[in-house]
Amino acid sequence: MVRLSEPNKSSQARDPSLIVLTTETHKATLSKGRIDLERLHGEGNNGSSDGKSRNTYSFPEKSCIVEDITCIGLTPEFLVYGNRSGSIFYFSLLEERPLPVTEYCHVDCGVLRIWLNPSGSRLIFEDEHRSIYLYNPLDDQVLPITGFSGTLETIIWDKNDSQIFVLIERNQNFVYLYSHTNIWHPCVTFLGASARPAGTKPLNLHNGVLQCKVDSETKIVILPTHQWKHEGAQGTEQLVERFRESLRLLNFKDAWDDALLLKSTEIWDKFTQKALEHLEVEIAIKSCQQSKNVKMLPYLHQIEQIENRALLAGHIFVLFGDHDAAQNAFLKSCSLDAPLKMRSDLQQWEQALPFAAELGGYPEIIVRMEYARFLERRGEHRTALAQYESLLNAGLVDKQHCSIKAGIARTSIHCGDPWKGRQMAMECDSISLYIECAMIFENMKLLEDAGDFFQLGGHLEQAVSCYIAARSLKKVKPLLTCLSSPKYYCEYAKAMEEAGNFTEALLAFESAEDHINIVRLLLGPLESPSKAYDFVRKTKTIPGAILAAKFAKSIGDYAKAIEFLILSRRSQEAKELAEQHDSMDIYTEHVLDSTSKDECHELARYYETIGDYCKAGMLLERWGHFEKALKLYLSWGSKGGLEQAINLVGREKNNELSDQLFNYLNKAKESGEENEIYFYMLQKALGNYEEAEKLILIVSSREQANGNYKIAHDHLLDFCLVLKRLGKSIPDDIMQMLILLHSYVLGKVHIRLGDHSTGSRLLIRVARNITKFPAHIVPILTSTVIECHRAGLKSTAFEFASMLMHPEYRNSISSTYKREVEKIVRKCEKVEEKEPLTPCPYCASLLPNMELNCGSCKSYIPFCIASGRHMVLEDWSSCPHCKFPALATELGKVLEVESVCPMCSKELSDADIVCEEIPLGPPNS
Repeated sequence: MVRLSEPNKSSQARDPSLIVLTTETHKATLSKGRIDLERLHGEGNNGSSDGKSRNTYSFPEKSCIVEDITCIGLTPEFLVYGNRSGSIFYFSLLEERPLPVTEYCHVDCGVLRIWLNPSGSRLIFEDEHRSIYLYNPLDDQVLPITGFSGTLETIIWDKNDSQIFVLIERNQNFVYLYSHTNIWHPCVTFLGASARPAGTKPLNLHNGVLQCKVDSETKIVILPTHQWKHEGAQGTEQLVERFRESLRLLNFKDAWDDALLLKSTEIWDKFTQKALEHLEVEIAIKSCQQSKNVKMLPYLHQIEQIENRALLAGHIFVLFGDHDAAQNAFLKSCSLDAPLKMRSDLQQWEQALPFAAELGGYPEIIVRMEYARFLERRGEHRTALAQYESLLNAGLVDKQHCSIKAGIARTSIHCGDPWKGRQMAMECDSISLYIECAMIFENMKLLEDAGDFFQLGGHLEQAVSCYIAARSLKKVKPLLTCLSSPKYYCEYAKAMEEAGNFTEALLAFESAEDHINIVRLLLGPLESPSKAYDFVRKTKTIPGAILAAKFAKSIGDYAKAIEFLILSRRSQEAKELAEQHDSMDIYTEHVLDSTSKDECHELARYYETIGDYCKAGMLLERWGHFEKALKLYLSWGSKGGLEQAINLVGREKNNELSDQLFNYLNKAKESGEENEIYFYMLQKALGNYEEAEKLILIVSSREQANGNYKIAHDHLLDFCLVLKRLGKSIPDDIMQMLILLHSYVLGKVHIRLGDHSTGSRLLIRVARNITKFPAHIVPILTSTVIECHRAGLKSTAFEFASMLMHPEYRNSISSTYKREVEKIVRKCEKVEEKEPLTPCPYCASLLPNMELNCGSCKSYIPFCIASGRHMVLEDWSSCPHCKFPALATELGKVLEVESVCPMCSKELSDADIVCEEIPLGPPNS
């Protein structure tokens, strides 16, 4: 440890004032250009060269007149000083003698200040020009320190990291890294600058932590280059930053720990690269093992034991792909094998040839062979031929000798001597050589020779192609049966067509799947247009469609011309032709699947012009012009137009379209139209089922009041089926109205069947709610009286007959039944056939079979669509279409008269009636 005795604690001074430095064993004093060194303990030094011990030394020697020492440094091992002449001297404190091998003389100016690292193995000095340099006494290397332009106060080396030092300015720290061992050359790297609080005086540096004195206190300043090392890292991003910081500081241990945490291949690759840049091969191997870089790992194992630094750097440059730098490094290592192998591996034979020539022998022969191949590939065939021929008598083995002959064969053909090339190729008898020679012949337009060699090499397709091009058709025919490629069949077909053999050409074109030529032959020489049309429709080939359209137009078949113009994507031309020949419907029929939006819009405008709003709207809707389509549907002004508009709005669920349609319907309503049915259809299409429920009740009630019971029934049924498909429950008021209307419709069915008991009870259900049938009060009451009387329900018949005798109804009774009704009223009979009892499907309590509400469990019971009775479990079935329940026996009776479902009117047969086991839930009130 060095102790300073003067107030400013500096080891250097710009003037020759007194400087005193001490360690545990020595004290050095610099005063007026001289140094006095004193050993603090009196023990002798056994390590001195003369075996004698001295306690004091002076520098320079007393005999020297010039006293020009300007700076001093002291470590436990060395005393280092510099002078105005620019020399730096090392004095060994252990051996008590100067170290002459470390003397360094700076050029042109003197040394002003020096700063030693803790071991004294490196120092930084400032010369009289205020330039700063790092000096390595081990290899006498001096590196300039750049990036600093301020007023230097002092320099502090990191006591834990001999590669880090800081240049101290008044209020700033400049951090540098000295890298001595790397693949390039020793260098000093500027890492960064940071501000320092005013009034702080740096004392020492430990692991990136700068201890500063502020007044009488000590303050800690962490250098920004070491921030993550001391502050810790949270999360992946901070870990990556700390990893990068550690690599930048060449702190491989901390970087390794962070890489283990990050578990990233990219991180390990960066770690490996940095380690290799600084010749840390062992660390790089471990990094590759972590990243599973199996590509690099074997190479690293090969170079791991290389001790020659330049040779090792060369191999690392190879890994990095910098081959020129690698070659320079290899040459510095005095190795010719390494650059020769590298250039050979890279197939850079021109660069390898000088090294091979210097080595001589077998390596030179191999490189010359490869160089000849390289020249051949580059197109320098005459030079390559000369190289090959010079190697014929070089004592090569058979395989290599054959390779030389192959080279002579190829280059001879290129040089205009095909006969020599053929002879050499035949001597080698190599399939690959045959193919190579064939390709050369083909490039030189010697097509028949190319075909011969392709055939020898087994490339029959290329042989056929060459023979056809050379018009050697006799050689083609025997080979054609061995081919399957369409290309060569097509070439053969064209040759046959040129020879006038159209049938054979057509067969060949079909084998080649050459559609356009097939259509061309069918329309032209073979005169088979219908076959051509069918072929174009089947294949949808555009060029074929163009030919077919042109042909159809030429013979006046405009319908087919329009069809094939559209198929060939010439819609505008097809449209113009359709307009000229009044064939727009044909054009529209074919264009729907191929036209663009703009074309469709134009077509819709045409139909709008001629007043066909339906077709115009459908075209616009098909291609997304919904607003315009809606306007056209509404312009149509009919029921069909409104339904199309509602369907459009329901599909698109677009608020603007919905609002537009609602406004239209509201205006129509304000003008007195009863259009609730369209409001209902719109709400249903939009999925607003609560609103749809209210509207369907209004619509059905109006239709029912007007006597349109079938229409009202169908409206209600439609809404119920929608709810069923969506899995929603049917509201009670909807179901009650549907039951009432269905009972009226069903009553007529049973009366036709002769089942007066069921018919009468269905009519009683209707008559009890007679106010809901204002248009047919008297006919319904009359039918109820008659049917009840026939079914033995005379008390009920009297009840409704008395109602008919009211003054407002009496005169409206049909003359056919008036006397009978009056007779029933006059003869009041209290006889009443009791209604049969059947069990409730929920609680099994007995109740009248026409009762739909169980008094015991308070449940609503599903009604039978065939009889109007409540359902029983033992006879449960349902319509497969509308899914409404029915008693199987009753439904069978109804189907004897009408083969349709009584509810939805869809066709039914006895085979569709299947008894079901219904797992009913708990009773519902």
